[in-house]
Amino acid sequence: MTFRTLRIVCTVAAAVLVGCALAVAVIPLPAPSVGGTCGPGMGSETPAEAFFNPVSIGAGPKPSASSGQLALWNAFVGQCQRATNTRMGLAGGLVLLAIGIGVVLPPVVKRIDKEGTAASAGPGAPAVGGPPPGWYADPERPGAVRWWDGATWAGPSPGAPYSSALSPSPTAASPSAP
Repeated sequence: MTFRTLRIVCTVAAAVLVGCALAVAVIPLPAPSVGGTCGPGMGSETPAEAFFNPVSIGAGPKPSASSGQLALWNAFVGQCQRATNTRMGLAGGLVLLAIGIGVVLPPVVKRIDKEGTAASAGPGAPAVGGPPPGWYADPERPGAVRWWDGATWAGPSPGAPYSSALSPSPTAASPSAP
């Protein structure tokens, strides 16, 4: 899979997750088991409305302890608030997952892929953009050559004379000897 394809897949997945988060935040809250609705009107409000304006839950003013309605009122408000917190927590988690998949994951995968490619190439593989393995003129000893394995120089080779037939590209930009 190319990096471009990965980026597109991650972007689509992130967009789907954000859409799910929005749906979770705007679908009205369920009615509490004690009766009524989690909203100021005849229907329940959305978790986002209840989360950002908790007094809108619709339970009315808090009854006095002597009225006998305080326990029912507390149960009603508690159920609506728990439903709100659960839904908004889920929506927030989906948004964070979308950010992780859409923004953080592609560069991390790209970096790991680059490091893995460089490590799997091994010492005999040519450096990216570097000259291929071969005999090259030794810049420290005129007339002598040294072996370049694509990543490192071999030790001096006193018996190997310089010849253009031995070097894949003697005039190309040779790697610098250490």
